[in-house]
Amino acid sequence: MADTSTNVLKVGNITFTPEQLSKTFITYREQLIVQPMLAMDKLLKHCSVRTGIRYKEVIPEMSGNFEMGNYKKDKQHDADVNIDGRTLETFFGNCIETIDPNAIYQSIWGSNITKGEGLKNVPIVVQICAFIMKKLGERLFFNAFTAKHDGTVFDKTAAFFNGFKTIIDNDIAGTNENKKVYISEDRGNLVYFTDSIGRDNAEDALKDFYFNEKLNDNLRGQDLKMFISDRTYHFYTEAYQTRHGALPYNQSYDKRTLEGASNVELVPLPNVPKDFILLTPKKNILLLYNQKSDDETYTVEKSLKNHYDVDFIANMFFGTQFESVSPEVFAVAEKKPTV
Repeated sequence: MADTSTNVLKVGNITFTPEQLSKTFITYREQLIVQPMLAMDKLLKHCSVRTGIRYKEVIPEMSGNFEMGNYKKDKQHDADVNIDGRTLETFFGNCIETIDPNAIYQSIWGSNITKGEGLKNVPIVVQICAFIMKKLGERLFFNAFTAKHDGTVFDKTAAFFNGFKTIIDNDIAGTNENKKVYISEDRGNLVYFTDSIGRDNAEDALKDFYFNEKLNDNLRGQDLKMFISDRTYHFYTEAYQTRHGALPYNQSYDKRTLEGASNVELVPLPNVPKDFILLTPKKNILLLYNQKSDDETYTVEKSLKNHYDVDFIANMFFGTQFESVSPEVFAVAEKKPTV
């Protein structure tokens, strides 16, 4: 409830004001600003993070073939060297939500919303702030692959930025910023399969992709992450257990690496689309944040709608990208689209 004359909010036996919430955001900004990242922990630990990206930053990518051969005095070869720029882009978005502190208080009571030393043993006001930031991070997580930026949609995370698969789709179709095709079967960083991945073919689908003769040998020589949907992972473990349950070393139902390729860590996630497999080193798949400038603000103010609620206001930058989609560090497999 609230004291409407002074706009004091009371949750349980705790009393505070919107001004206290706003001050809390200012005081704990450094700790609270990482809450969305913590909410993305399942993805974050398999990706690299770049901060300080505000709108766009172009990084050069050089490609070309160079060969060392037997000595010849008058040898000369015109190397086909290409230098293209990959754009690391964060999108600027905001969130303005009217919230009921009492409802949040009840939902987080007894739970450990805050993480890390900086937010341990803190008052409920800070926990409310952390809860809000955590929910923002959860939406970023579930849209990390499939989000598609649409500047005409203002209230959906799915339209806020471009997710990993959206970037891949644009690089396949040549609808990226440079209007070039960077991912294709001819380049050796795209493999198509014809049937949806299910219990009967999951093991073959993952292994056939990794051991495909068109994939670059340099790629297979690295420690890699294989991003798959959680359902694909389920089908893979089911298929493996059915086929190889009697093997003496097959003592665990969970499979953390691809059979026959101990350098490939399986990364099953609920936000990865079905019939989609991404293979790349951790250093190459990027989550992009800013977190360094004052135009990223988080505050709470007295609600403009009623005396009982407060308005949460957030501005932030976020994006995803690959440092490179060169066949030496990147490959993707997906179901061949029907014509």
